[in-house]
Amino acid sequence: MGRGWRGRGGWQQADLPSADDAAAWFTGRLPDGWFVGAPEVIVDREEITVIGTLPALEGEFDDASRAAAESGRISRWREETRSERIEIARQAEHRYGRKVAWGAVQGGTRELFTHLAVPVMTRLRQPERQV
Repeated sequence: MGRGWRGRGGWQQADLPSADDAAAWFTGRLPDGWFVGAPEVIVDREEITVIGTLPALEGEFDDASRAAAESGRISRWREETRSERIEIARQAEHRYGRKVAWGAVQGGTRELFTHLAVPVMTRLRQPERQV
């Protein structure tokens, strides 16, 4: 049965590098000014999700306008940081053996992007995989 076969069960979580220091690594690796405070870093077997809080909006808004402005600010941040996020994700994927997903919070708006849907019995995103 050669060729790297490890017995029953195939790929195991034990084959993954530890991601115990992922939150600290991302906090140290991310550029200053991207987020207010340290990002939220969520790790599971498949993926690391990094969610940061963007600086508060200036100005007066009604509820609908505030939600639209927050979503627009998150979209702008996503576009402006794309190349740096790709490079940071590449480094983290090499270090931790997991894909990296990103998200941002602005006021009451929280958006996740580039996250995996992993086949189980159905495709579940990270919050649904955390049991």
